[in-house]
Amino acid sequence: MPTRKPKPLMVKMPDCPVVFCLPSPKLTLSAYAEVTGQSVRTVQQQANENRLTISKKKRGREREVNMVYEFLVAYEEAQEALRLKV
Repeated sequence: MPTRKPKPLMVKMPDCPVVFCLPSPKLTLSAYAEVTGQSVRTVQQQANENRLTISKKKRGREREVNMVYEFLVAYEEAQEALRLKV
């Protein structure tokens, strides 16, 4: 069965002229660990402690991190930091 490569997700924020492109809306825990430079065990612990937003688990599949939600959280934190700075 051929695997499909997910389409990149384009995110346009209402108060920002920049369009953000997320290459993959979901990443497996091992792929997320590779991207962030952490060990797989560390990422698994973060997922178990609910510090990462995990998509609904499908039976027999590795858990996936919801990258869209992680992006939105980071964006809101950055906006709040800018508001506090001004």
